[in-house]
Amino acid sequence: MRVFFIYPPITDRERYSSDIGAAGGRQIPLGVFSMAAATRAAGHEVGVLDAAARELSTRQSAQRAAEFKPDVVGISAATLAFNRARELAIALRKAAPGTVLVLGGPHVSAAPEEALAEPLFDFGVVGEGEATFAEALSVLAAGGDLSEVAGLVLRKNGKPFRTPARPPIMDLDELPFPAYDMLGDFSLYNPPPCNYKKKPVANVITSRGCPGRCTFCDRSVFGRRFRPRSALSIAREIELLFSSYGVREIAFVDDTFTLGRDRIYRLFEILEGRGISFPWTCMSRVNTVDREFLRFMRDKGLWHVSFGIESGDQEILKKIGKKISLEKARQVVAWCRELKIETKGFFMLGHPGETEESMEKTVREALSMDLSDVVVTINTPLPGSEQFKNARLYGTLDGSDLARFNMWAPVFVPYGLTAARLVDKHREFYRRFYLRPRIVGRYLASFFSVTGLDRARALIAASPFLFRRNKVKS
Repeated sequence: MRVFFIYPPITDRERYSSDIGAAGGRQIPLGVFSMAAATRAAGHEVGVLDAAARELSTRQSAQRAAEFKPDVVGISAATLAFNRARELAIALRKAAPGTVLVLGGPHVSAAPEEALAEPLFDFGVVGEGEATFAEALSVLAAGGDLSEVAGLVLRKNGKPFRTPARPPIMDLDELPFPAYDMLGDFSLYNPPPCNYKKKPVANVITSRGCPGRCTFCDRSVFGRRFRPRSALSIAREIELLFSSYGVREIAFVDDTFTLGRDRIYRLFEILEGRGISFPWTCMSRVNTVDREFLRFMRDKGLWHVSFGIESGDQEILKKIGKKISLEKARQVVAWCRELKIETKGFFMLGHPGETEESMEKTVREALSMDLSDVVVTINTPLPGSEQFKNARLYGTLDGSDLARFNMWAPVFVPYGLTAARLVDKHREFYRRFYLRPRIVGRYLASFFSVTGLDRARALIAASPFLFRRNKVKS
């Protein structure tokens, strides 16, 4: 069959609700390129389009797909992009009539019946897509019954229903690498402006599943069971990226790259044996590292690590199931500073039970730690998360516009606070962190690096976020 995959045309402003999107970076949507690779390996003719990176309109995206003359079009969408996916489906019904339209990605996995409530999509793929979609295509080609395929949401008699869940893929090494040859232009993708040293940068996922119990997370796609790829598989992918696509830096974007130390030790042993070294970044948890492990990773090229700290109030951390201590967070950040590893702290405002006092504790905690950067979002209970189910016990949740579920808009407001206050404190947090002389000086110095011009442009474009007046009503 001829199958075309689309990552929908969502803009940086939609993704971030403000000018700060200019400093947000853009990463390869590995989901659609992984699906393209697996579908091609199953023997189908495949096309793929990242409409967001190419800044296409909905009409242009649909036209590109129609030109491929597909039998099936797969659209991937997170919750914030679901409205765009719907618009794209409507346009495709006109541009490519008769085409089977399939919805995949986080939103349909988290809320399958709601996502297929309208007859815009013929079916949806729930959870990991590779095996499910391959089987569905075989059934479609043979004119069979899709209700016999595990892992789908279908429509019957005008109503959505789910087929039995499909077990997770346990051997991730069996999957092909993402279809990098279909990417087109690696220069379209870069992490945030101060999160890379060399270009081009590729983001790589080395595992699936997060064993954490954070109440704000949706694990509908990959689940809780941690499933790592082998060190050899990861090394082969990195070698391919460097030898065939000119990549010079890697961003490991696993939820927690530092789970499974033996695998990481083995990975860099293999890479060293092949003469491959590079600067790299990763995301981690403070309770999965110690000083010696950080030193090892630093010696192998780690220069920047991101930690989810989320709150400066220990009671809030307990309430959201984060299961870290602020004392441990301070210690780990201090170790990184000693080892000259730059650090980013992820924080959120507006947790269940949040108050003016707990928000101020979070700001002060971030200022007291020797962090290089912060990313501050507004707590957003995503469909599929524990918080989404229980949101109304702790505050008000406005689910009328899914495009606002981007972590930057106050769709959830804890009792005792207001949407306007959350937005004000959010901007205040950024101002108090970044407008300190030490941070300003570091950024000015970074403008004289190899990637300095790109950084300067992005940060100047994003700077109005810090000073624009709040337009959100109380």
